[in-house]
Amino acid sequence: LLLKREGHAEEEEEEARLSVCPKERASMPPGRVGRVGDGNGPREWLESLPVITRAWFLGSVVSTCLLSFGMVSATRLVWQWELVSRKFEVWRLVTPFLVWGSFSFPFLINMYVLVQYSRNYEAGPYDTGGGGSTADYAWMLAMGMAILLALSTFLGVVAPSQGLTYMVMYAWSRRNPTTPVSLYGFQLQAVYLPWALLLFNMVIGNDLTAPLMGVFAGHVYYFAVDAAPAQYGLSADLVSTPQFLIDLFHGGGGGPATRVGGGFTATAPPGRNNNEHNNRNGLFQRRPNTGGGGHHWGAGRPLGAD
Repeated sequence: LLLKREGHAEEEEEEARLSVCPKERASMPPGRVGRVGDGNGPREWLESLPVITRAWFLGSVVSTCLLSFGMVSATRLVWQWELVSRKFEVWRLVTPFLVWGSFSFPFLINMYVLVQYSRNYEAGPYDTGGGGSTADYAWMLAMGMAILLALSTFLGVVAPSQGLTYMVMYAWSRRNPTTPVSLYGFQLQAVYLPWALLLFNMVIGNDLTAPLMGVFAGHVYYFAVDAAPAQYGLSADLVSTPQFLIDLFHGGGGGPATRVGGGFTATAPPGRNNNEHNNRNGLFQRRPNTGGGGHHWGAGRPLGAD
């Protein structure tokens, strides 16, 4: 009888511990498991991506669906210079970077790399005149696509999409060289990530043509925007973001584009001084027009000011 009473007492204590009075229950937040619209669904995740990363990802998924279900032939999307120059099929300037083949495990890996590093880099790209904004990222992608398409013409590559993701990854690794990253459980600094992935792809027997093209394009961009002005005092005007892109994206993205004198402020990479990064031999300074009839417009005002 004593054991029975003790057992009943324990059960009553357990029920009392688990029970919640109506007043307390009303103050508790509603359960989040399996709820639609709780901020963790696919739609919310997609909307959280920066604009270029979201467009690139959606375009890749849509093109893969079209190819997988036979709705569009791959020959209508891949890179062919003759068809662009002779038949003016200008969409081929963009669609080769959205072609990943059909749905497969490698496609999922490529989408992970695309979203991960495009999102990270778009949040804080090298400032080439747009204040470290989405405009600067869009201009980098445009230059990278031009380099990759030129290489594809000579190397016979028809879908350099993986090369563009490697370019973005390379630029991000140079922008954040000491950031720790994990590659299949191995810890390393970000600056070594592209080379580690190249080595991994070589070990498992994957084709390295597109990744190497991307690393080359990324290094050309990095050299023009950072290494050449810092080490050789060369001008970086060739990679300066056009004004129409800055106006198109309104300086959105990594940070506001703030006009200073004839140019723009720049957000320094980690470990660098902003003044040093902005003023190296007039880096990314938009010089006033000194030709006939030119006019000096003064210091200007920050974009978006009242």
